[in-house]
Amino acid sequence: MMRNSALKIVLRVAFLTVMISCGGGEQISFSQDAVGIGPATSAPASSASAKDESWQVMYLAGQRIGFSHATIETVDQAGISVIRTSSISNMTIKRFNQSLQMKQTLTTDETSEGDLLRFRFEMANPPAMSSVTSGIIEGKKLLLTQEVNGEKKTTVQPWKAGVKSPVFQDRLLKKNPLKPGETRSFETFVPDFAKVGLSTLKAHDLTDTTLLKNEQRKLFKVSATNSLLPGFTIDSFLDAEGETIKISSNMLGSALEIFDVSQEEALKAIEGAELDLAVSTLVKVKPLIKGHESKRIVYRVTLADQDPTEALPVGATQTLKKLNHESAELTVISMPIPRPATIGKVDAEFLETSQYLQCDDERVRKHANRAAGDATDPGEIAQRMESYVRDKLNKKNFSTAMASAAEVAKNLEGDCTEHAVLLAAMLRAKGIPSRVVVGLVYADRLFAFGGHMWTEANLNDQWVPLDATLGLNGIGAAHIRLADSSLSDQGPAAISGFAPLMTVIGKLKLEVISSE
Repeated sequence: MMRNSALKIVLRVAFLTVMISCGGGEQISFSQDAVGIGPATSAPASSASAKDESWQVMYLAGQRIGFSHATIETVDQAGISVIRTSSISNMTIKRFNQSLQMKQTLTTDETSEGDLLRFRFEMANPPAMSSVTSGIIEGKKLLLTQEVNGEKKTTVQPWKAGVKSPVFQDRLLKKNPLKPGETRSFETFVPDFAKVGLSTLKAHDLTDTTLLKNEQRKLFKVSATNSLLPGFTIDSFLDAEGETIKISSNMLGSALEIFDVSQEEALKAIEGAELDLAVSTLVKVKPLIKGHESKRIVYRVTLADQDPTEALPVGATQTLKKLNHESAELTVISMPIPRPATIGKVDAEFLETSQYLQCDDERVRKHANRAAGDATDPGEIAQRMESYVRDKLNKKNFSTAMASAAEVAKNLEGDCTEHAVLLAAMLRAKGIPSRVVVGLVYADRLFAFGGHMWTEANLNDQWVPLDATLGLNGIGAAHIRLADSSLSDQGPAAISGFAPLMTVIGKLKLEVISSE
């Protein structure tokens, strides 16, 4: 009996795969011990009923990537019946023969109607410190606490009665099944985003479904979407009793499948060659000669079943011309770092310290001062910082999905995400507005584009690209942007900035029309 919500499991895998796709990663391994779950928050003393357990195994592109374990119990808190769900996921992905380890735990308390009461979500990705998001509902308020790099920050957000827990969906489908063709919507709190999104379920007829070992069964199919991930669909397959037997979705162009299994099956070691996500997500193109020195490149972009002009952003360095419902002409131009330059006037979120960009951290400020040296022109400072971060992060540690700037300033290691956040924080430490960008970059040795993160500084009231991973004094036209984020504590959660990459990779084809 699957007790892990489809949305919850898929978002966990999505976060892992997208971060690896963007930043590079090693092969993830998981430990088969320690599957305990900590408390959601400081919950009132309670008495509990017997626990209902379930185990799942996860496959991506036909290869096992990890397992998930959940327990559900009804507890009595001061005479009120509360449903408590605790779950853990361990996942394994490989990129370029290197490994990354990720373990995520979630505990929720909800009413019998599914209304969220409290939760605790932790993501462990060593060597970085675990990040923890927890919350408790008090009337019309959500007391939200987020901890990154050991630093806690609590905010109070408005709360609307009736918002469901992230694990409500499976119980709903079992207790109050949908009829074929029926659609049902409700608001759900998603801890991975720390936001409320609208979940929509649509029921289908019995569907021929392939399970493990090629077992065939006719199961009821229910498709789920959430407004926080537009264009992304999760399918659940249920038996006649309403139990979820299988979950499937498309993840970066590969089939993600999650099956309800025994504990013994879930804890089997991953055998054979693990999935190399980096290879499967590359977008091959004809060789680009000196692509990173290019001033202007024109691409033909094709997206399966999607209009590229709706999926790709436009701006000072990127324009689009629609060709048909699946294709567009994308023109990317370089933007040199201006000198002399003035600091642009932007909203405060691009200058403030945040949990991922701690521009007031002592080490971040020291690096900023050393990098800037005697320079006073903001353009010169930005260029020096780009080169400084490239040189300082000479240990390319791919074992962390995305560390905070303070952690990077201390350890001086990481991949493109670590380069990007440290540079962004250093710029802010000198009063220069900054943000991070997610997109695709051309890899010379692979003749392909892969996921990437870089930084932008606002100079002369324009967002000027900087890439501290490459350190080439700005970027040419071989970067394709998909989304940007201030990584503000008041803005969307960090993972939401990666959503466009998740929905585009696997469907995107690029053809280089011209380069100069």
